[in-house]
Amino acid sequence: MPRRPERRAPGVKPSSRLRIQKVLAAQGIGSRREIEAWIAAGRITVNGQPAAPGQPIGPKEEVKLDGRRLRLDWREDPTVVGRIYHRPAQEQIRERGEDATRSSLERLPKPPGGRWIALSALGFGEGGLEVFVNDGVLAAAIMKQADKLSSEFSIRVRGEFDETRIPDLLAAAAADDESRGKLELIECTGGEGANRWARAVAVGLRPRDLKRIFERCGLEANRVLRTRFGPVLMDRALARGRSRQLSAGELSALREAVGIKEPARRIPRGPRDEPGNKRRGPPTGSRTRVR
Repeated sequence: MPRRPERRAPGVKPSSRLRIQKVLAAQGIGSRREIEAWIAAGRITVNGQPAAPGQPIGPKEEVKLDGRRLRLDWREDPTVVGRIYHRPAQEQIRERGEDATRSSLERLPKPPGGRWIALSALGFGEGGLEVFVNDGVLAAAIMKQADKLSSEFSIRVRGEFDETRIPDLLAAAAADDESRGKLELIECTGGEGANRWARAVAVGLRPRDLKRIFERCGLEANRVLRTRFGPVLMDRALARGRSRQLSAGELSALREAVGIKEPARRIPRGPRDEPGNKRRGPPTGSRTRVR
């Protein structure tokens, strides 16, 4: 009886072997730091034996995490996607809340490979733009430089607020010793009644930092929403709890922002955007080459 040819993932040579941390991080299983901790704790096995840090693995190895086999994609151009999500302030990223509401990750469609990783995730009680990718290498690079990427915030201020208060806010931010960030710009954007709105551009500051800076100037910032992270801007029409897929151009801009060389990858057919969302960039499902 003729011997059946060995099956292997397309685009991979039989001799291809890479370090286990690099393989798992590149496919969104976890960050390299998380994977190293899992290896040290004995949670990852290779062919039934505990994995070692830096252990080379290839397509023939059986890799398991907590006893569950990991389905690794060994193609040279793994599927990489991302999503923009408008996170409600009281929603947890991973765990369900005390009122049994779904977490952010439960609201997102499953990625075509790996798992979703939040880039510079907001804290509990902070809402607005969250960016998720399934590329561990990109996520690690962005999280390492997250405090160097600028973000934009929309701030609701209770009571009277006008341009005369801006110098005080900039001075309070410069003197703030509880954060290492920088408030680059703040401007009034209107409002009426009991509330006014402001727009802020900052590097290395979180919503809680901005609230504290306003409080030191005798102002109450009762709502702070992140509307931009790095080169990614949240659509005005994106309702809370809704998401959309990142365009090829937005993924390219994220890589460029942290100095990652652009691969010639195909953005695959992904989950359809949720009803009521307006798309930006190429329609989901279109075949686009990133250059």
